[in-house]
Amino acid sequence: MAQPVRGDAASGPLVVLLHRATWPDRYQAVTLAVTAAALGERVVVALFFDALRLWAEGRFDDGAPAEAAAARVAPLAETLEEARRELGVEVVACDTAVRLAGLDPAALGGAVDRIATLPQLTQLAREGRQVVV
Repeated sequence: MAQPVRGDAASGPLVVLLHRATWPDRYQAVTLAVTAAALGERVVVALFFDALRLWAEGRFDDGAPAEAAAARVAPLAETLEEARRELGVEVVACDTAVRLAGLDPAALGGAVDRIATLPQLTQLAREGRQVVV
């Protein structure tokens, strides 16, 4: 029987760069992140632009289609928060993206695990893999 793929220091993290803010894009980013984390991968979700703004404002689930409820899709924010607690998924924001979104880095508080620079995110992606959504 095949064993699940496990992440290690050599394989590096999966970096999900979420810059589009449509509900399907947010859904895809969250499900990719949670699935990889559940398989033992280190996962970093980096938020940019409107996706960052929606997350910071507590509106990450805005725009969910009726089909999501019919398919029993859990709320995206709740799913990502649970993955942060239970699976170690890290939610970060790019420092420049924070300013471009008109947000105050100090006001983000616990909404993100840390503010990262683009070079830091690029280095993480070089060590592992990246997905742009």
